[in-house]
Amino acid sequence: MNIDSKTLEIYKNDKSSFSSALKCGINYKKSKFKADKNKRCAFLNEQGLCEIILNLGEKSLCQVCRDHPRFRSFFSDRIETGLGFCCEEATRQILSFEDKIEPVLVSDNGASGTLDYNENNVLQFRENALNILQNRELDINQRIDDLLKLCKAKVSETDFAKIVKAFLRTERLDKGWTKRVKKINFDKITPPKLSLFAEQFLVNCLYRNLSYAEDTIWVRARAITCIFAWWIVKSIIAQEQGDNDSLLELCVDVVRAYSTEIEYSENNLEKLFSFAYKFIKIG
Repeated sequence: MNIDSKTLEIYKNDKSSFSSALKCGINYKKSKFKADKNKRCAFLNEQGLCEIILNLGEKSLCQVCRDHPRFRSFFSDRIETGLGFCCEEATRQILSFEDKIEPVLVSDNGASGTLDYNENNVLQFRENALNILQNRELDINQRIDDLLKLCKAKVSETDFAKIVKAFLRTERLDKGWTKRVKKINFDKITPPKLSLFAEQFLVNCLYRNLSYAEDTIWVRARAITCIFAWWIVKSIIAQEQGDNDSLLELCVDVVRAYSTEIEYSENNLEKLFSFAYKFIKIG
């Protein structure tokens, strides 16, 4: 996790009783927090609490930590903020939220802006995609198929193995994720008990991933990637669910692991966007 230069300088000059522990947990050459043997931030204690906050207060956090688990999408006339899946509690709230997820105006500074041509296209596509996904009169599998049609994508059973391989070719943070993906029996059919989780996962993914699409083709590729991601997540859930397991908690665990491995790596996302691009059939 990168530390901004201003905060890094504050950490370097800290003279509190916490300064020794602070300096031991930071790689100053790379401007990053060190990780423990389990790849967790060096400042997370056994209770999962941040020692920097406990010792120096919340104001001492770097920008990335202050934002976590939020993501921001910038448009000419607005800034959109949402919660990412890397946070377990945020994921739990998103997946179990029973109403439709919709944007809410938090503040208005009175400034005006005009969307450019590409932004208009991206937001119009997103609106159409969200309308499809949130049409609860239809089965979730029908909604996903309709979204694929909106993307002008054609995916057959012979492509399933390619999708799994694409996710296995991404860079790894945790080898455990690779094992989970390798074990799955890939299946695109979402059972009714996962319908709400599927909808909320895909809606949140669209809000997060469509914003910076280069054009109307790449916005489709990003949407297709979201669908592929759900199919991978759903297949892992089906593989790992036991008779006495909490379905929500299993979903939270798998989605959080997916987010950590994929959503927080620009390189992994770009690989998957390029892979999904190949499924678009225009003409």
